[in-house]
Amino acid sequence: MPLYEYQCKDCDRDVEVLVRSEAEKPECPECGSGRLVKLLSVCASPTTGSGPASLPTSLPSGGGGCGGGCACHPRG
Repeated sequence: MPLYEYQCKDCDRDVEVLVRSEAEKPECPECGSGRLVKLLSVCASPTTGSGPASLPTSLPSGGGGCGGGCACHPRG
C-alpha cells in the first residue's frame, strides 16, 4: 500500500495519503475534498558529516535509501 503526497486544490495543503488500490479515489484528510493533485516525490539521498549533502560514489545493489528503481537511482 503506497503512501503518496498530494496537494489539495481546495485547502491548498500538502498531504500524504495511503492509497490501497489504483481504483481508489483519495480524499484530503484535512478538508475531505477529492480534488487532489499528486506531487512528484523526491528520493532521499544519504548524507555524511555536517557539510552539504552529496551523493555517494557507489550505491548498494538495491539502490539508495529509497530502495532504488526511482529517478534518483534507476535500476539496470
